[in-house]
Amino acid sequence: MKYFLSLILLAASIFTKAQIKLDQKDLHNLIAIAELYSYNTDARGDQFAKSIDSLRTPKLNHIVDALIAVGKGDHTILETQFLARPNEEELVLWYVIREIHYNRTNEKVKARPVVAVANEVLSKQIDSRWLLDNYYYRIHGGIASLFNEADLSKYNFNMDSLGFKDDTEKAIFFLNMMDALVGGRFKVLQMMKNNKKILEFCGKLPTFNGKEYFYFKNFDYADFDWIGYDKTVAYNEWHIGSFYSTLIAQFSASAELKDKKRMQEIYFNSILHEPKYFKFTESKDELQAFYDKSK
Repeated sequence: MKYFLSLILLAASIFTKAQIKLDQKDLHNLIAIAELYSYNTDARGDQFAKSIDSLRTPKLNHIVDALIAVGKGDHTILETQFLARPNEEELVLWYVIREIHYNRTNEKVKARPVVAVANEVLSKQIDSRWLLDNYYYRIHGGIASLFNEADLSKYNFNMDSLGFKDDTEKAIFFLNMMDALVGGRFKVLQMMKNNKKILEFCGKLPTFNGKEYFYFKNFDYADFDWIGYDKTVAYNEWHIGSFYSTLIAQFSASAELKDKKRMQEIYFNSILHEPKYFKFTESKDELQAFYDKSK
């Protein structure tokens, strides 16, 4: 009986039952914002900013502000109002934007009326972890644009002050920030064998809770199914796997320069040295062999 009650409580904490009632103006403007975003996911340009600014309502103000900040691609996106966890209702509204965007771009299914898409999202249960991940994905373009030129080495993401409910939410934030900062960037630089540039970006990375990014190892939460663009995958396999690629990129670049001290710091303080997470990366066999030799 206790086990059954625990399952009920867990489900209640994970799922957000939307049933959000929007008045006609809020619904109309939210759909309009979603359609504008779908054609300009980087939120760039004065015309985009002007267009969504005209769609403000008290309920949609923060969404408008966030998208304008994304389009600017400057330090505005690092303000607490954009990094902090939005409330449940706003997270659902961001999910409406996502679903309307994918409804238009997914060529595998016939597009549905946007009003039907919006109302479906507003009325159904949605995993709160999906909602949170979606929000940080929608603003990641602003972080990535900022980091193209900015040196954030003196900036610290204080994750304990951003309103996260648990370690899962902190990990979702962390993984999204790292992907925005260097995820795709490092993959390209590795293909180009540009280790110098990889280390240059590493030197400009912000800290998380006062420590360099590779010290973050708090991934002991239960893995969960996650819906990407058009398929369901295990969240950790996708995101921690990508994070491993980032760690390996910096470690390999340091090895290329024969910086043994830095290599040891990265390796022994990161999940490169945590066998319980190796299952999330395609490099698990190599990491296990390296770990066995390091003992």
